[in-house]
Amino acid sequence: MSIVNSFFGSENQTFCSQIPNSNKTVILTSIYEGIPQTLILNVIVWIILILLFTLLRQQAWDFHRLGLVNSLSGKRWTQIFYAHGNNSEILNSLNSNEMNSNHDSNFDMETNEQATIRISRQPSVKDTGFFSWIVATWKLRKDQILKHSGPDAVHYLSFQQHLIVVMGIISFVSIVIILPINFQGNLSGDVNSFSHTTIANLDPNSKLLWVHTIFAILFVPLVVLVMRRSSGRNAFKVAPTRTIMAVGISKPDCNRQIIQNYLQQLFPDIEIRDIQLAYNVKKLTEVAQEYEKVIEARIYCEQHRGSIKVKPNCMTCNTVEALEFYKGEEQRLCGEVARLRAIALNDALGIAFISVSSTGAAKQVIIHFKPTAVKDWKLSYSPLPSDIFWENLTPNTAKWYLRWFLVNAFLFIFLFLFTTPAYLVGILRSMASKNEIIDNLTSQSPLVTEFLPTLLLWSFTAIMPLIVSFSETWLNHFTRSDYNYVVMTKTFGYLLFMILILPSLGLASASAFLEWSFTGANKNETYRFECVFLPDRGAFFVNYIITMTFIGTALELMRFPDLIVYIYRLMTSRSEAETPFIRKSIIIEFPFGIHYSWQLLVFTMAVFYSVACPLITPFALLYLIMKNFNDKHNLYFAYGPSHMISQGGGKIHSTAVTMTKFSVVFLLIVLTGISYFRDGNQWTLRTMFTGMSLLISLTLFGFMSPIKKCTTKPLPIIEDYTLPQPVYIADVFLNNRVMGNSPSHLSYGSSDVTESVTTSSPQRV
Repeated sequence: MSIVNSFFGSENQTFCSQIPNSNKTVILTSIYEGIPQTLILNVIVWIILILLFTLLRQQAWDFHRLGLVNSLSGKRWTQIFYAHGNNSEILNSLNSNEMNSNHDSNFDMETNEQATIRISRQPSVKDTGFFSWIVATWKLRKDQILKHSGPDAVHYLSFQQHLIVVMGIISFVSIVIILPINFQGNLSGDVNSFSHTTIANLDPNSKLLWVHTIFAILFVPLVVLVMRRSSGRNAFKVAPTRTIMAVGISKPDCNRQIIQNYLQQLFPDIEIRDIQLAYNVKKLTEVAQEYEKVIEARIYCEQHRGSIKVKPNCMTCNTVEALEFYKGEEQRLCGEVARLRAIALNDALGIAFISVSSTGAAKQVIIHFKPTAVKDWKLSYSPLPSDIFWENLTPNTAKWYLRWFLVNAFLFIFLFLFTTPAYLVGILRSMASKNEIIDNLTSQSPLVTEFLPTLLLWSFTAIMPLIVSFSETWLNHFTRSDYNYVVMTKTFGYLLFMILILPSLGLASASAFLEWSFTGANKNETYRFECVFLPDRGAFFVNYIITMTFIGTALELMRFPDLIVYIYRLMTSRSEAETPFIRKSIIIEFPFGIHYSWQLLVFTMAVFYSVACPLITPFALLYLIMKNFNDKHNLYFAYGPSHMISQGGGKIHSTAVTMTKFSVVFLLIVLTGISYFRDGNQWTLRTMFTGMSLLISLTLFGFMSPIKKCTTKPLPIIEDYTLPQPVYIADVFLNNRVMGNSPSHLSYGSSDVTESVTTSSPQRV
């Protein structure tokens, strides 16, 4: 019987949400709970999506090769998303186009982010054939990716490669050793039944179950020994350790001269080379972005002398001349930017960036500095300027804590009420029972009964990280690395609970889990552990990983989420003149937090079911291989470089390595539980052996922490004095394109915070 059919079958859910099988039409074969049908459907859709992606890529290359477009304003959407070069060409073409069209403005000053993109993402790989992108991606070397996408991309791909090694070994053991052993039993189905391949086919008293136990225990050191080689120490990182970040500075002390004099008194032998203060630029950044968009729109209107109309606001259908409208908006916003800049420079945040002569000097200051009652400063190594969200450096107030509570409460309620796709499929089942047409469709079409539930499961896997990521933007994280770290940990926790734990227990939501925990655990204590090893559960998760492997990876290449955001911004723009700014804004960084959580989920799921359901492992291995290929392509060709290359920025990578141990812990927990309950609630030798192995593993992970100890080891810092010292000034102050048009040009680097910022390099103290 199929777990998929249970979603659309009877309302009877007495045993683990299992429903008697309903009659349905079979396309190819009904063996192995519809896995062959799901595989074929996924392969067909995958081929279609890959061909579509290749055609779009080829079209983008043809337009570029024929010279049909020569500026970003003329680029088609296919060139923006699927061009063969990298996105630095887009930014360069935009900057070049705007500088040539407006000689009166000084646009030669780049922000830190734009400079990073321009310098580090030089095109070095070109592919001109129809399928040559596959070969080009396959041949990408580590040094190319390092130069092009940054060290975070290198460590991320290294993490994937080590996961592939681990999953390859587990797949070999599961298919070559465990699967034939499972076939030795005769308790469940025949040779054409999926349940015949699972641990449920063996007699609970069979000595062969010792093989499952021994290999499950051996998987623990396997994961530890292999994944520890993927630690942060192997990622090539450069950190600005000569710069110290001081927080908690009082308003009267927000003065460069005061800070310098105080530190020189404490550390007379330390040479202080630069001090920069942080200001509240949140409102200024928002208005400056709008100002920049208006400038680009005005330039577009001047280049396209035509009857371009603009809607001043979305509440009216009236249109006006675009050029005159944007000129008026530019003049208005110019004054607003100058006003907000003056306000920002009088609103210091109590944060200073102090650059000293060497990393040793910085370390000495941080170690020996003692806060006092008057100057309760907290010193730490500073992240790179490009890793900082300058607009988010405002202190945590009561308003921020209220926002934090509301965001996390929303996520918890969402998890509690609408946790798993089983909940949504239950709604479909309810609709089917009330509608004869839908009922006939769900009972007869294998496309619906076998394919739709796993597609819904994958959709939830894709949507949940986006919800977490969007909610975290409200919490104003100080750095990009911290933002990605929180997104990864939260998403992995939610997905683990939603996609693996609750469906494995036959529960539809967290509310059902609590209800079972407090009201039904005593009555049905053995029932939920039996649910974990129901044959249909394993088949359902095999179908899910197949969907992730083919449709999921193909859609990642297509970049549909980015495309949807792009279309939405175009639809909500006031006129076509804003298109160049929208196209530039879609060039984003690779979302490491989301992609780490997806891979950790699949890896944990595969290890979780590797002993009980061996057929899941080869599909998980295939997913990791295809995911690695996809991410290598997207990191090089689609996304901007990483900005987490700073002290402490590697925490996301080391934590991802540490999280891999959850997989073997869950495996041992489940094996201990199922061994206990299948043996008649008795502590047999095998059960005690598995339980002791679990306790020893938890002790090692908790106290000795073999992975964490390795991954949190400080990375070797390569200090190159030939490189310029990073400038710790908010990008909005360095954007001469915006600030250069402002009527006020004052100096930056003065000891008085009431003075303004110039767009030139900062004055040294």
